[in-house]
Amino acid sequence: MAARYVSSQLIQNVQKGAKTVAVEFVDKTTTWTRPAGFPSTSAQSEFVQVVKDNINTLQSTTATVAMKESEHQSDKDKRMHYTAFELDNNRNVVRTSHFVQQK
Repeated sequence: MAARYVSSQLIQNVQKGAKTVAVEFVDKTTTWTRPAGFPSTSAQSEFVQVVKDNINTLQSTTATVAMKESEHQSDKDKRMHYTAFELDNNRNVVRTSHFVQQK
């Protein structure tokens, strides 16, 4: 069973054009709790920039983007990417997305 979102911690709010979203990191799912001190502050900063760069790809109902997994590759997606939950205003997951750094 896939890990479902439980809670996350705010990194910062970002705005691009008319769209503003909260950028967070997941601290708890139904199957794990993130250890204290992770993700690193540099990983958090990089994720904020990745969200800014990809803000136009978010669902129209997305109010928060919460990093589930820091930058990695997977069998299903060979690109270096972040995995994140897109949450609506009620903190419901509207989509799980992969975000790639724009070069």
